[in-house]
Amino acid sequence: MISDKVKEIELLMQYAVPKEEMTQARALLEQYKDDRIALNLFHSFYSFLPEGIDDSISKILLLNRTKGIFLLCAITGLENYLYIVSQEKAEFLGRRDEGIFEDEALEFFGYKNQAECIKKLASLSQFPTYNPAHTDENLCPICFTADGQVHTLGCPVEICPWCNSQLTNCHCRFTMIGKKQLKSETDLAAFQEQLNEKGRIPFDAQHHRPSFASSGIEVKIADT
Repeated sequence: MISDKVKEIELLMQYAVPKEEMTQARALLEQYKDDRIALNLFHSFYSFLPEGIDDSISKILLLNRTKGIFLLCAITGLENYLYIVSQEKAEFLGRRDEGIFEDEALEFFGYKNQAECIKKLASLSQFPTYNPAHTDENLCPICFTADGQVHTLGCPVEICPWCNSQLTNCHCRFTMIGKKQLKSETDLAAFQEQLNEKGRIPFDAQHHRPSFASSGIEVKIADT
């Protein structure tokens, strides 16, 4: 439950945030209390203080975003820290001035190498404040993929390319691999291969959000 995550963060903050910064830290948490992305970042930061001493996040910047995964910068009184964040978790990447070390993360966000990443992230003034993902109408309301990008597999907003209905609710996922159920990773991989060959339908922020909002489809998001 989101409310439980907020309570966990509040408890962590009691042991991590300097007393003189507590009011500001609580106000920022209140601002993002309904946003899974920011809450995962807060939880990661306050669970493992990067410098090992009391500190607090004063601002979050959006540096990059692709396929529902966010590259965020946590601004604190001591440093600026990079995090890769999804709906499931946040992973600490290091200090902003050192860029991203991991080749996989560099490639994912479109940086050729660490040096290019450092150069592009050198001036934080060019980056916007991170706004709660669920309030951004250019993002899928469930998996947060951007307009024109494919959904995270399993997102209930994705449209089936065979029958044009809700992919997670139609029977095409079974008929395409000749089975009544997807019972294993092998079954899922086989369906994903068929789906990719057919051509997945990207998220269309202008048309998909209104149609799904008014179609009567009940969409449930698993609490983290």
